Amino acid sequence: MDETYYTGAGHYDRETVRFFDVAHEGAQLRAVAQAVGRLERLRGLNPRSVVVVGTDQIARAAARAVACLRTPLDLPLVVTEALPTYVGPLDVVLMVGDAAAREADARGLATAASRGAETILAGPARGPLIDDAPKPTTILPALPTAAGASPARTMAAVAAVLDALTGDGDVIAGQLEVLAEEVDAELTALSPERDESVNPAHQLRAFAADARVIHTGLSRCGRAIAPLIAELWSARGLASGFVDAEELALAQEFARPAGAPDAADIFYDPLIDGPLELVPLKTVLWAQQPGDDSVAAVPNSRAEYVEAAGLGDTAQALRLIARAYAATALDDLQA
Repeated sequence: MDETYYTGAGHYDRETVRFFDVAHEGAQLRAVAQAVGRLERLRGLNPRSVVVVGTDQIARAAARAVACLRTPLDLPLVVTEALPTYVGPLDVVLMVGDAAAREADARGLATAASRGAETILAGPARGPLIDDAPKPTTILPALPTAAGASPARTMAAVAAVLDALTGDGDVIAGQLEVLAEEVDAELTALSPERDESVNPAHQLRAFAADARVIHTGLSRCGRAIAPLIAELWSARGLASGFVDAEELALAQEFARPAGAPDAADIFYDPLIDGPLELVPLKTVLWAQQPGDDSVAAVPNSRAEYVEAAGLGDTAQALRLIARAYAATALDDLQA
């Protein structure tokens, strides 16, 4: 790999290069939409479970986000790193992710197929996993140019498999096209060429600069995507974590050093009380309207929200995930 390309050395613009995979998230949804017809064989099946094997941490987190958005489900959805030993002809196995060379993944896919399970692979564009996929396996092709993680592709693949069990392929594809339009609208607003005054991703990155960041959600959508965004940020070099909303107050209390002054205290005076902690703790509340009383009650917090025209929570989730993904591609403005 040419490291100068990703670091922005030479004539490459660092932000534009790192935004490349983010910019394909709408296209990733369309690619799955175009491949939905390959899932027609699933229609009418009543599987014991749908097992999603994620080959990387972002893929597993994205699959769990779908499960949370769709709870309660009509059947068990198992998200795992390795094929469960119980898998057999009564199960559907979907393998997702961008890792291409893990031997355990190839063995797991081959084992599932040999046991008679329906197998689907939404893997990378190239590599041993694709090359050695069992013949009965349904392949959802990857975009040939994008090389990095795609939360949108994983979420679309998981949703398409679940919907294909009972739904019409044309309807599923149409829904994915609507979602792709929503994500493209978000990506237009997130372009590195747009400055902080009009770019939500720049604003988010500026908020998180030089701070410890935790992600949470108070709404159904926020609770679904906050853990995924924490994983995505950490995997992309922005160390962060997820805290359930019910545990948020306790987490903030533990985060403050013993005897440290509280910036929310109206009597706080830096000349008398001393400085605040050197690395502040900040909280991002996902899928939450700015200005809500619940947001105002969380110190050092920022609410991220977007109005989605179609398909409700799913569209909002994908747009906000794209926003969080874009923030990882940008540089701190003060750098």
